Order: sequence, then C-alpha cells, then structure tokens
Amino acid sequence: MGLAIVGCPGRRRLKSCREQRGHNCDPSSLIFKKMGSAKMCGLLTASFLLLTLLGYTEACSCAPRHPQTAYCTADIVIKGKFMSVSKKPLNISMGEPMWTLVYEFKTNKIYKAPKGMQDVRFLHTPAMESLCGYEHKAPMNGEDYVVAGMLEGDDVMITSCSFIQPWAQLSPAQRRGLSLTYRKGCNCTIMPCTSVPFEISSNSQCLWTDGLESRVWDGPQAKRMACLPRLNTTDACSWKVLVTQGPGNLRRSLLKQ
Repeated sequence: MGLAIVGCPGRRRLKSCREQRGHNCDPSSLIFKKMGSAKMCGLLTASFLLLTLLGYTEACSCAPRHPQTAYCTADIVIKGKFMSVSKKPLNISMGEPMWTLVYEFKTNKIYKAPKGMQDVRFLHTPAMESLCGYEHKAPMNGEDYVVAGMLEGDDVMITSCSFIQPWAQLSPAQRRGLSLTYRKGCNCTIMPCTSVPFEISSNSQCLWTDGLESRVWDGPQAKRMACLPRLNTTDACSWKVLVTQGPGNLRRSLLKQ
C-alpha cells in the first residue's frame, strides 16, 4: 500500500516515531517490557556508569502518547492511591550505589491486568531522573491516580514517561475509555502529527493533531476521542467521539469507575 501524505501545520520533523511506524517510542517502556531482571539491572548499571563518565544529567525525554496508546501498550492499568515510598538498593558489585524507589500503592480498581492478578500493592521506578525515574510530588494517601505500568517478573514498573494522572483530572470520555472502549482499539495505531507533510502508511492509523495547538497534547482528541475499528472492516480505523450521555444509572456508573 502506498503512503498517504497528510498535511498539518508545524515544522518539526518526526524521525524516531515515524521509523517505529506509529508504535510507542518511549524507550523506558521497551526496557521494562523486553528485558529480564538481570539484564535490566545490568543495563541500569551500565547506564549509570556512562552517565557518570559523560557528566550527563539531563532529564528523561518522553514521546507523546494518547491515553488509548498508554492503555493498550501497558501490562497493568489501575486506579488507587500512592501511600508511601521507600528506597531500595540494587544488587550491583561495582561503581556508585544505585537505588530504586518502591511506592506502596492502594489499588481500588483494575482496568487491565494479566489473568489472575487481583491486586497491585507496589510500584517500582529508577531513583534517578536521568533514567526516567518517576517522582510522586503530590501528598501520599491523597487523591486517586490512574497508573499504567509494565510488568517485569512480579514487579510493576513505572517511569516518568508512564501514564500517571489524577483521576479527578480525567474527562468523562477518558474514564469511559479506560472502563470500556480503549481495549477495542488496541489493533489501531495513533500517530502524533509533528511534521509537514506527515506520512501514514496504513488505514489502521489515526492522525493525532492535538499537539499542534498545545505541546502538552491535551486537546479534544485526547480528552474526548478514541481510535477505533470502522464498522464492517478488519484493517481500517478512525477517530470516534466517546459518547458519555446515556441512561442515568449507566452514566453515573461509568464516571465512578
């Protein structure tokens, strides 16, 4: 199939994300998804030594991800409260000591998890910001958060690039997406539009343009829409507004989930 050229305002060229053909470009999620514990520890050790030698202290850089993409690419999506945090040393034999942060988490809703997993009590993240470590700056035992994480063995890993949002700040459509709709679009791909012209290579891709108006990518497509399969097709997707109006009891139920 040939390339469809879609024009959009803006001048920045998309490179790595386009080369990934629309898949998530968050390097930290790839680390946790594909590496075993020993390999990940080795990578973190090597990364730390390299950062130390080069004097590299810049913060982690994250690619934009639609809430649907965050849901579909995560192993775990939960809602609950951050209760406390502790620091745990990694088992390494050389160099400066390295640490991981362990957040105690009180889960009250599971939106996505492997079969048989009924609770998540701890969330793990690198202690270093340059390794995409997540720092929870809000008060502990405060408001509910939605967290999308990756499984590494029995541990749930999060990073500063993970989808971690206060529940109260999610729109009704986003709440409906987490509860019912996003899972239906996991064979679709959401492409952030950041270049002119922008190339898409498949009918299963939806062009995400919120970032042209706001660099935080928090516009109407993120707040009110999902990329879902078209009716009577197997390989084509398009944006659809997530309708939150309906019978009163159903609507109230969705908003509470």
